[in-house]
Amino acid sequence: MILVVGHKNPDSDSICGALVAAELLKSRGLEAKPVRQGEINRETQHILATAGVDQPEFRDSVAGEKVWLVDYTDLAQAPDDINEAEILGIVDHHRLGDVMTVNPLEAWIWPVGCTCTILFNLFKMEQAEITKPLAVLMMSAILSDTVGFASPTCTQKDKDAVQELAAIAGIEDLDAFIKALLIAKTNIEGLTAAELVEKDLKAYPFNGRDVVVGQVELATLDQVDGMIEALEADLVRRCTEDKLAFAAVMLTDITTAQTRLIYKGEWAEKLVKHEQDGQLMMENTLSRKKQGWPWLQNELV
Repeated sequence: MILVVGHKNPDSDSICGALVAAELLKSRGLEAKPVRQGEINRETQHILATAGVDQPEFRDSVAGEKVWLVDYTDLAQAPDDINEAEILGIVDHHRLGDVMTVNPLEAWIWPVGCTCTILFNLFKMEQAEITKPLAVLMMSAILSDTVGFASPTCTQKDKDAVQELAAIAGIEDLDAFIKALLIAKTNIEGLTAAELVEKDLKAYPFNGRDVVVGQVELATLDQVDGMIEALEADLVRRCTEDKLAFAAVMLTDITTAQTRLIYKGEWAEKLVKHEQDGQLMMENTLSRKKQGWPWLQNELV
């Protein structure tokens, strides 16, 4: 049995990618099962309900198992005992991380907007059947990761995949489909500051230390009015408890591509020079992968 596991604090691509990759492996005649490392968010709940698919089971240990990694190659985002598992495959669309393997593996890492774009192309290459539920999962993940094609991470391969998948899924009004998805994506009602930070938090090793950068996608920055102090306090707590050099969360208005960066930690002073009126605003910034994190690396070095 191969366990297909997405990253910690799973987003829609991580969950959908695990479900889809497991089906790809099954089409090869292999036994595979998708698993998740955390609770699914409201957007992913919306996607699974639309596709009529159950969420993967929760697993935080993969010791002694054979695994495929989906949507990451950083050890910090893998199960804590990943070094006790055998990694057979990787499908990802981020920079190459620090995962090491003992044996050769199958690896598909493309510079596209979403892992599910790669999986869609693998299904086509292998002439495996794409069912309607799989089509809904893949197109939803692509639209989520590319913020309805608005993100700078979006490529023509992502757009082409969605067009073909929409036909399979029977989606005639793509704009209405995207609107419903983005409403679910930006729904943060009732979430605490800690839950917001945790919502899409990624850990990175950098200059011999550990840092975390989260992102909360919003319909308007007004949604987090009154929560800034609580968000800052949560970042301070994480730095103390996890011995982080830096912790940040990107508060991103997906309608204006404006991001407010909330940050704390030993290295925080390196960014103070960019503040205006006590706030660090990042214009035309939608993507953590292609914009936020690369900029932070240059500033924190």
